Amino acid sequence: MSDYFGIVGEKEARIDPQALLRFSGLRAFLFTHLDESQLAFGLTGEAPEPGHLIDFPDGGTTFWQERRTLDKKFVGDTERRERNLVRDFGPIRFDLRSANPGADLEKLIVAKREQYSRTNVKDALGGHSTNAFLRTLSKVDHLLCSGMLSTLYAGDTWVASHFGLRCDRTLHYWFPVYNPELGSYGPGRLLLKQILNAGSAHGISRIDRGAGDTVAKRDFSTSQHHFLRGLWSRGGIRATGYRAGLAALWRLGSMARPKQP
Repeated sequence: MSDYFGIVGEKEARIDPQALLRFSGLRAFLFTHLDESQLAFGLTGEAPEPGHLIDFPDGGTTFWQERRTLDKKFVGDTERRERNLVRDFGPIRFDLRSANPGADLEKLIVAKREQYSRTNVKDALGGHSTNAFLRTLSKVDHLLCSGMLSTLYAGDTWVASHFGLRCDRTLHYWFPVYNPELGSYGPGRLLLKQILNAGSAHGISRIDRGAGDTVAKRDFSTSQHHFLRGLWSRGGIRATGYRAGLAALWRLGSMARPKQP
């Protein structure tokens, strides 16, 4: 469930993977999502994967104006889709923080699971414990950890929702889901545009999109960082063989991904 893996420590802290395994009593540890910032602590990984960030310290309006300068076609197309949505279904209604998070979260879980089934993607919300965890997070309201559920409507028609975690000024983009019948209106873009517009009023100035590199993420991205993965082990034939197998799988996965323009 976590978008990040690593240690929490003072800036001066240093520890290497072998020492970490020894202190933890582990022979081996398989991990993903090790942020590149963890290299400063002495932790290492391989097979870097990009992650995208959206920074908007001057607010969503300024961000959108700057994006227009960088990609006039994308901004114009998004605004056209928004106008068409309003014309066909009614005025935009957006809540950055849902007034009824319990009911809206249940709707999101159902819609997201239907999306997983429709797109043949592993169901990340199929377990009872996972859903219970999300329900617990939706009730947490703390500056450094707060569940945030946002909803977007056009008139009385549901367009899109998102549930993520807020930490101080950062919103971690976690579970977005869209009305599949409104795909031609670009509901994902419109949801993100509304979150950007409303975010600064609630003290949010960064959206972390997590690991992965897609066109949809690059359209809004202002910067990138990298996540690492790997296997730390304390030696042995089994660990060596397992590491070789993982390396082969990662190479095959990299070859199978389409080249980015």
